[in-house]
Amino acid sequence: MKVCLINNLCKPFNRGGAETVVELISQGFSAQNIEVVVISTRPFFNKIPLSVGLKIKNYYLPSVYYDLDKLPIFVRFFWHLFDLFNFYICNKVKNILKKEQPDVVITHNLKGLSYLLPIVIKKLKIKHLHYIHDIQLIHPSGLMLYGQERQNQKFLAKIYQAICRWLFASPDVVISPSKWLLGYYLDKKFFSNSKKIVLPNPAPLFTKSKESNQAKDGIFKFIYVGQIEKHKGIIFLIKVFNELIKKTKKDIKLIILGDGSALSDIKKMAGNSHINILGRIDREGVAEYLRQADCLIAPSLCYENSPTVIYEAFSAGLPVIASRIGGIIEIMKDSQEMLFKPGDKEDLINKMLWLLANQEKLREISQRELINIQNFSLEKYFKKLSDIMFNI
Repeated sequence: MKVCLINNLCKPFNRGGAETVVELISQGFSAQNIEVVVISTRPFFNKIPLSVGLKIKNYYLPSVYYDLDKLPIFVRFFWHLFDLFNFYICNKVKNILKKEQPDVVITHNLKGLSYLLPIVIKKLKIKHLHYIHDIQLIHPSGLMLYGQERQNQKFLAKIYQAICRWLFASPDVVISPSKWLLGYYLDKKFFSNSKKIVLPNPAPLFTKSKESNQAKDGIFKFIYVGQIEKHKGIIFLIKVFNELIKKTKKDIKLIILGDGSALSDIKKMAGNSHINILGRIDREGVAEYLRQADCLIAPSLCYENSPTVIYEAFSAGLPVIASRIGGIIEIMKDSQEMLFKPGDKEDLINKMLWLLANQEKLREISQRELINIQNFSLEKYFKKLSDIMFNI
């Protein structure tokens, strides 16, 4: 059997959780002796050859998508219009599909790869599964900020949604990692004839150190892992953490892992020894820092689908403090007391102070989530995904 995965970014150009999910799926299929073809984009002037692994073949198509945030807003507007009907890159993908002849195509984020692809896949009579990771088909940015929900009800937004609804029509199966995101699309009348499935993302299982780092040096370590962008709440988090330092006598530290357009801004804000900004590191490095930390903070100001980093934190035995927004609520259904109102400084500070004052609760919370995360193991995930594919 041969499966083709299509996502706008993949290694070495990956940025977020969707790319991690695609990587895990491709590795999982390969381990099951399923031939895998991956189609993604690369920066326009960054040439990278066709990459062929043991059972994974990667195609990288040139696109300005990787550098889109560097373009002026008015240029981005016209690019989004062009991207909807990008015949050139669509034809490139079509030729790859004809050459590789996969049994199933699994599409993820298609921004930068042309929204004509669902029509092409249907014409080629290939089974089609589509993953939704954000609201890219409802708003071109894929973002919806807390308190700005009405933006998606404006006239231009509705026109964009109508075009996307027509282009995507109804793939054979639509998979969403969260009930919240699937429900949001259904409210907008998407995928009317598709089989719809909620399948939480897989979680790589890490191992928590036998003795916590906090016990060794007396420093309580909060950690942030993700894109360094304002909408992810990182600037908000640093402001909160600077206030927390003044409110507690505990020896605390904030470790920040990630890269993004706001990196230079947060470096200016983090003018003390309590905040360590380490930049982007690989997944193995992330796993090690999660093992050494005491609590993950996920302070997003935008509606999240199903953040991979929360799964990773749970599998490392870490408690998580997170925004009460979108699909995060579903992941943390057994830790509702650890959720705070998005952008609410006092609410987040109180959650952090409570955790610092009740460190004996850490093990209890960690063990509870460590047990729950077993339900999201790669083995169980691929069994469910295989069942879906073979029953289309």
